[in-house]
Amino acid sequence: MTASAWHQFIFIGGLGLLVSGLTTYFMVCALVGVTLRDRHPGERARLGGFPLTPRQLLWFLAARWRALRDPAVSGLAVLGTLGTWAMVVGAIAASIAKWLSLAGAGA
Repeated sequence: MTASAWHQFIFIGGLGLLVSGLTTYFMVCALVGVTLRDRHPGERARLGGFPLTPRQLLWFLAARWRALRDPAVSGLAVLGTLGTWAMVVGAIAASIAKWLSLAGAGA
């Protein structure tokens, strides 16, 4: 495999990871939002209603849901944390691969 093919492979893999993480995040965010509304209204109000707010993204990234000590939230939110980290790693991988290919690395 040539260097260009490796860049493309990592770029496509990074985009795939980004999209799968985004899909997981949106699905879980809705479910966690309903659970928080029913069981922890104060936390729900603090996070806001729109899924891509920085506060909500950081809540999943830092796994702040663990402070609630609620098994119903934890069971769902761990998937949201995995999805959020998949988005971050995928975006970083795709960005680095694209930058390397544009810079002519390995050509």
